[in-house]
Amino acid sequence: MSVCPRCGTEVTKPTKTWSMVGRPSKTGERFKLTLGIFVCPECERRFRTVVGKEKERITLKGIVEEIKGVEKGLVQTLGDLREKVEKLKDERAELLEEIEELKRAGEEKANTLEEEVASLREEVEALKEMLGDLE
Repeated sequence: MSVCPRCGTEVTKPTKTWSMVGRPSKTGERFKLTLGIFVCPECERRFRTVVGKEKERITLKGIVEEIKGVEKGLVQTLGDLREKVEKLKDERAELLEEIEELKRAGEEKANTLEEEVASLREEVEALKEMLGDLE
């Protein structure tokens, strides 16, 4: 049974419960907590409360299983990170190749423009000479 923090009404039944293991205390004890979400029938406020608390018995087997679970998670994370690194390396190589292609295209365009400008200058000089002869 829980009491609503807003209006003080007693609420007997939680709408949802779940269990979790709390962090170790300063003395190293761990507790298994059962939490519940309650809805007040009077003010309709939702609130969370600890429904049950029991001391967890720490055994060597339990610690080993916990370490194995952590190790499994780390191995999975390592695999995911390696995969991401490989994908990023591939993407980097593709981008560098694309940059080189763009550089080549830019250089070709610049060379073409330089040739056009040179031919236009020659044409301007030829027209100046022709106009100079007509005067």
